[in-house]
Amino acid sequence: MLLPSGNTVYSSTPIYPGSHFTWGEATKNCTRQLENLVINGRLIISAAAIEQNIIQTARKMDRYRAQLGNYPITVHSWYRPSGVNRSIGGSKGSRHLYGDGVDWVSHRYSPRQIAEILEANHDQGGYKAYNKFTHTDWRGYKVRW
Repeated sequence: MLLPSGNTVYSSTPIYPGSHFTWGEATKNCTRQLENLVINGRLIISAAAIEQNIIQTARKMDRYRAQLGNYPITVHSWYRPSGVNRSIGGSKGSRHLYGDGVDWVSHRYSPRQIAEILEANHDQGGYKAYNKFTHTDWRGYKVRW
């Protein structure tokens, strides 16, 4: 997959050197090409900025993985282009559109346990402990639902 930066990545390519997370996890096995988010004819965020959001989100997810004992994390959904987000019934303001929203599960902790562990450190974004997975995002302000 060709990124907006001009770099070619594969499903197994780490998002940044040393990351536990890959471009395949962030882009559904490289099937979700990064694209500009345009709403009502207005550019909301460029594909290049989404690429940077994914990289920064991977750094934060790696820190959370370390905080949770370095046990594996499985990503269910990360980046979603607008067409994909619409087709699955995602929120119009979903952080997955921006590349900084991740739905994931820990192989060690329940979503409720994750919420308790991360609460003190997640003040620049949102999370929700669903029954079977955790949604985490970095929208720039604290929100819980």
